Amino acid sequence: MEKGNPRDAMEFRSTPPPPAGDLAANVAWLRDRTLIADLYDRYAYGVDSIDMALVRSVFHPDCVVIGTVQQGPLDEYLAGIEQGLAKYHATMHFKGNQYIELEGDRAFVETWVVGYHMEAPGSPIDHLKLGLRYRDEVARFDGEWKITRREASLQWHTGPFPRPALGEPPYSRKTLKSNETG
Repeated sequence: MEKGNPRDAMEFRSTPPPPAGDLAANVAWLRDRTLIADLYDRYAYGVDSIDMALVRSVFHPDCVVIGTVQQGPLDEYLAGIEQGLAKYHATMHFKGNQYIELEGDRAFVETWVVGYHMEAPGSPIDHLKLGLRYRDEVARFDGEWKITRREASLQWHTGPFPRPALGEPPYSRKTLKSNETG
C-alpha cells in the first residue's frame, strides 16, 4: 500500500485513437482495448465466484503482484486471495475508470475498482468496502493479452481491513471451476 496521499502516484496514461481515416489501425486499436478491458471483467467475475482458474487466466504465469496485503509470485498471491475470499459470505467487484496506454504488444493499464465484501447475516464484523487502483503491465502472448505485473493500491476503505480472524465462518463458500455453470 502506498504511503501518504493516494493521488500522489497518479499519472494519466491513455493512448489516443489512430487517425480517423486509418480504418485498419482503428479496428486494431479498438480490438486491443476491448480484449484488455475483458481481462478485468473476467478477473472480477472469477474473484466474485471464487473461480481461481478464471482468475489465473488473466495473468501470465510469471506475473509478480504487489497487492494491498501481500506481494510476490502469482501462485502465492492467488492462494492468499482464495483463502481471503472464502471468509466472506459474498463479494462483488465493480470496474470503474480505466485508462489504457497501448504500445504494440505491450500496454499499461490503470483500473479503478470498488469491491464489496459482505459478511453473513448476524456476523459481528462489519462489511468491508474497498476502493482500489490496479496499475498493470500487460503484454500479448500468442495473440492473447495477459497481465505481467500488477500493483494494487488501496485508495480507501470502510469496515475492517484486513479482515479480523475470528475462526472459520459459519458458512461455506463454494469454489467454482471454470467449466461449471449455475
